[in-house]
Amino acid sequence: MTSSLYRSIARFLTLSVLLLAAFALLSCSKKQETTTSESGTTGTAKIHVDGIVLGREMTADRRVITVDKATFTPGDTVFAAVNLAGPTPAVQLVGRWKASDGTVVYETTEAVLPSETPTAVTFYMVKPAGLAPGIYTLEVLDEGQVVGTKEVTIEAPQK
Repeated sequence: MTSSLYRSIARFLTLSVLLLAAFALLSCSKKQETTTSESGTTGTAKIHVDGIVLGREMTADRRVITVDKATFTPGDTVFAAVNLAGPTPAVQLVGRWKASDGTVVYETTEAVLPSETPTAVTFYMVKPAGLAPGIYTLEVLDEGQVVGTKEVTIEAPQK
């Protein structure tokens, strides 16, 4: 083999090692954003919750009709519009409704499409037999991390 062939192989190997090192370095650096939820906790997440609005009804275009206070009766369906600041990436958000003792009462997953503008996703909680009176908390999760919370009170109807 000639010395020029050895030099070509050496250059190829050197270039390959440099490219692999650069690729490894780039793949290890990850951008993380910080967000705060309505409950005031801070962490890393892809989205930012601007607020959570509660209501008893939802319009045809999936907007929640808001109520003045977060108090409902056992037979109500509780709707929650989770308002997200733009831009939003494509994510799967989980809405987890928990009783005051920490028991998960209802949980659903909603897809959020990418958007450059603020958007909203809707979660709801209903029990055919009615919800027991008490305080419930909606936790909104992105990749297992809580990014927003909202409390709701279920009161027994007045007789």
